[in-house]
Amino acid sequence: MINKNICRFIPYHQDYDSIHTINFVLETETQSYDKLKSESVYKMYYVCSGNGFIHTLGAVSSLSEGDIFFTFPGAPFCIESCENFSYMYISFLGTRGNMILDMLKISNSCFLFNGCAAVYSYWKAGLNTRSDLIDLISESILLYTFTFIGNKFLAPDKSAELNSDAVYLIKKYIDDNFSDPGLSLETISRKLNYNKKYISSVFKKNIKLGFVEYLNRIRIQYACTMIQQGYISVTDIARLCGYSDAHYFSRVFKKHMGISPRLYINSQIK
Repeated sequence: MINKNICRFIPYHQDYDSIHTINFVLETETQSYDKLKSESVYKMYYVCSGNGFIHTLGAVSSLSEGDIFFTFPGAPFCIESCENFSYMYISFLGTRGNMILDMLKISNSCFLFNGCAAVYSYWKAGLNTRSDLIDLISESILLYTFTFIGNKFLAPDKSAELNSDAVYLIKKYIDDNFSDPGLSLETISRKLNYNKKYISSVFKKNIKLGFVEYLNRIRIQYACTMIQQGYISVTDIARLCGYSDAHYFSRVFKKHMGISPRLYINSQIK
């Protein structure tokens, strides 16, 4: 058993249609329950040993060896250690990650999966990967673990009727044009020659998010990336993300992240 902390950082790459992994960490230090906190990234955790608890708003869940669990941007939580508690986690962002979470129905109300020891060897081996390949192994571990969760815990939806070509074209158009303040179902309808109601229906059925919710999610993730890269003007960030109204942008940002963009900017200033 590894008995010291390890944190592997992943090089940044700007590709919003992928999963951008940020770091890969083995945590062995004792975690004390103090107060709930929220973060700006998603995290997938694997419990390596011992027992602990995760505190969320209005709930406490026990953790034990072999469990996989998740935390979410803007959702307050606190991890508490008991005896011999250690865990690994990979933090990530990206629209593909959002889509997989939605597809597997992983959310604030369904974030803990027991009995996942089968993936441990893959996680453990990943920590020893050489630095120039850490981005590949961390993304590989995420996808492998998501697949494991889907196979073990998600019942197949036999009623799903996928129109993959249409969904791909609609999603790609949104991903390529999210910074356009005029982007709407009407503009997509004209560009792709699909009926507006069809676009709304097929997109929500397959992506599990409405058009506006998906668009806002991409824009806010981009805003977080811009802030982490050093942008500090809320007005400029709003404009570059596709919002013509900075006040509306601030409301959407706070809804998704739990804090205002100004407070988030201040938290990123070293």
